[in-house]
Amino acid sequence: MSPQLSRRQLLRIAAGAAAFPGAFTYAQAAAAKIVVGFPPGGTADALARVLAPLLSPIVGSPVIVENKPGAAGQLAAAAARQASSAETNFLLTPSSVLALTPHLYKKPLFDSMRDFKPIASVCDHSFALAVPGASPVRTVAEFVAWAKKKAAPVSFASPGAGSSPHFLGIMFGRASGVNMSHIAYRGVGPGLQDLAGGQVDATVNPSPTMLEFHRAGRIRILAVTSAKRLATLPEVPTFAELGMKDLNYSEWYGIFAASQLPDPVVQLWEGAVRSAVGSDKMNDAARQLEVEPLAKTSAQLRKMLEADSSRWAEIVKATGIQLES
Repeated sequence: MSPQLSRRQLLRIAAGAAAFPGAFTYAQAAAAKIVVGFPPGGTADALARVLAPLLSPIVGSPVIVENKPGAAGQLAAAAARQASSAETNFLLTPSSVLALTPHLYKKPLFDSMRDFKPIASVCDHSFALAVPGASPVRTVAEFVAWAKKKAAPVSFASPGAGSSPHFLGIMFGRASGVNMSHIAYRGVGPGLQDLAGGQVDATVNPSPTMLEFHRAGRIRILAVTSAKRLATLPEVPTFAELGMKDLNYSEWYGIFAASQLPDPVVQLWEGAVRSAVGSDKMNDAARQLEVEPLAKTSAQLRKMLEADSSRWAEIVKATGIQLES
């Protein structure tokens, strides 16, 4: 079934196409591909597959999704920075791939500021600290007191070395005085299973990925990194409330294109993405994915990337963590 856009959205897109007729011709002539740097089933993949059919009738060409996982999202970014008259690649990515990764790897595969043009943002979400459901710990204060009595360091799982949850766990340890020992997993799922089974003491992960486990009582979320409490977890405090303001952080997802893409095409797609993000179908999908829609402009997205990149550069330098490849 074709997605239904509001009359106002259609008029806005039509006005944009009239202002940039060459852009619409280019878009129709080139196949459009949204490249995702993670396997099927994750948040980025789900977002891309909701957006693609919404974007296609707006831009006037088929929009397909290609998963290109590997190297912490770098492979997809490297592929998306290539553009040609026959095919236009767009990157749908969490902010950490462009803001954190280039500072983390000694030889990054791309330059975020030089190689990409921001199109528009899609959504954002927070992260959370959690313990096993069987743990007697019910608050961050209790967790810190329990951890400091342990003879061994506190083990915490993350979805991968160098991921934003990895750094957030280290940052929590420094802010609380807890000796945190990182255990890297290949993705969110395996780490959550081990947490629920008591094989690790804690985890830091995207909040949406943990809600089902939390509601089932298999794990217990202690605090979230968002600026305010989540509507889905009103009883769980933010780290900022607990005096850990450095842990105030939300990861956004955005769409980017190769830097050589003509500006009129960028502007056409910016309007298309923002209209799609504001649609009822996208809002329904966002509720199911437990994320917040975020339809920022190209200029706003660039400022967000610049701010996050500066912040992560300082954090990476302070921790001394660096990866070869």
